[in-house]
Amino acid sequence: MAERQKILVAGNVNGNFKTLFNRINSIVKKNGPFDFMLCVGDFFSASDDSWEPYRTGHLKVPLPIYILGPTNANLVKYYSDLNGCELCPNVSYLGKQGIFRNSAGLRIAYLSGAESVDKSDVTFTAKDVTTLRDNCIKGQPSYLGTDILITSCWPEDITNLDPSPVEDPPKGSFCVSWLDVQIKPRYHFSPSPHKYYERPPYKNVGSPHEQHCTRFIALADVGNTGKDKWIYALSIEPIDMMLKKDLLTATTDSTNCPFKEQCFSQNLSADRPEQFFYNMNSSQDDGYQRKKRKYDDSFDKKRPKINFDQSKCWFCLSSPDVEKHLIISIGEEVYLALAKGGLTPDHALLLPVAHHQSTSDMPASIQKELNLFKQALTKMYEGQNKVPVFFERNYKTSHLQVQVIPVPSKFEDRLENIIQDNAESLGFTLDELPPHAEMRQVAPPGTPYFLLELPSGARLYHRIKKNFPIQFGREAIASEIFDAPEKADWKQCVVSKEEEIEYVKKFRQLFEPFDFTLTQ
Repeated sequence: MAERQKILVAGNVNGNFKTLFNRINSIVKKNGPFDFMLCVGDFFSASDDSWEPYRTGHLKVPLPIYILGPTNANLVKYYSDLNGCELCPNVSYLGKQGIFRNSAGLRIAYLSGAESVDKSDVTFTAKDVTTLRDNCIKGQPSYLGTDILITSCWPEDITNLDPSPVEDPPKGSFCVSWLDVQIKPRYHFSPSPHKYYERPPYKNVGSPHEQHCTRFIALADVGNTGKDKWIYALSIEPIDMMLKKDLLTATTDSTNCPFKEQCFSQNLSADRPEQFFYNMNSSQDDGYQRKKRKYDDSFDKKRPKINFDQSKCWFCLSSPDVEKHLIISIGEEVYLALAKGGLTPDHALLLPVAHHQSTSDMPASIQKELNLFKQALTKMYEGQNKVPVFFERNYKTSHLQVQVIPVPSKFEDRLENIIQDNAESLGFTLDELPPHAEMRQVAPPGTPYFLLELPSGARLYHRIKKNFPIQFGREAIASEIFDAPEKADWKQCVVSKEEEIEYVKKFRQLFEPFDFTLTQ
């Protein structure tokens, strides 16, 4: 069994060394020895005579303590080397950013200072954060995550999706949010400017059965008058030595990932507004602030809610306009139908029974049943030496439609190249989503996007901005696989109702052995 580490974590010490060390001694006396302590806030105060006896060794620090760098220029004087150094026996400054790995194999990522476009003694830049991400994951083809992340500032949007968020939280750093998504820490500790805050665990990239959760904890100032919690005890086993079943143990209070879609890009600079990074000390600060507020308003402003009349929607099952003769199978929340003007006679659609615009805004129960239909269709097509391509266009449409186009199996290995080449010829690219990432994490409800799922399970995503080709996906398959570019437009493929009924009859016969709805 791997060695567990007993750790203490504290918030801003602010020079309250006596209070801190007395509390450590009390905890150790009651709960036994601890391996070390992490201090995630400012360790010193601007004028700190009480530090001298510890620096000279006249007073002893009760256990090894690792601290972050200063966030205030007035505190730089206490650090003999801002790249990392020992400040006194048992107190070590980790450095500006990096990975600390102890003898037991525990990995701790650290990032000191506040976000800025300009690097200084008390700030970090986007480049620093990218370097830290790369150092965390390099040389690990099966990277699972980091044990602990400690930062001087909060991640932006960390209180999103929390049923009981702390009042008036700090704005936080987008860079730190991005880092959280990229390195997947099991614990993230930061100091709190006001009250203690412990967020419910959030899922890193989707299902708790596939990925572990992150716990964000912000600790109050040491010895604060409000008696808010400022020290945290933790017993942790290194992630590299854990059994997967233990690492992925689910919690009942977990939430989805709270961060914006830009955090899922592999490139910190990709597809992000320039105003994420601004210099608080710059004479141009007002301009940057105006840009940033404009972005935040556009992102956070709630769009007017559109109340759809399901009786007038072509695809809501309760609508009289649904062409019911095209329906093949109906589940609890999803139904399968033949596509009108299909590219092939077995081109199908998967649609929610009730009105939902996209997979990013539908409940988990619908996604679960949608996946069951996908699995059943894959098995059915397999018997015909075909593989399905699933794609969704959440753009200029009001009801979710997942297109299901079967293609000959011999094209399976070439599909991604075919789709990507077609996208590039039209002037855009598709990004591959992380495994099991939920669409609401990548594209918050209301975001226009195109999503395509290959037979391998890989998902290709493009965030639509403007002038997106409506028939993309279908056109690529029609032209490159079936050599029938004229079939890119569904209106050119419409057949008589009698022919549609015959297609449906044949499809039902093929699908029946795999139709899980028959047992519901």
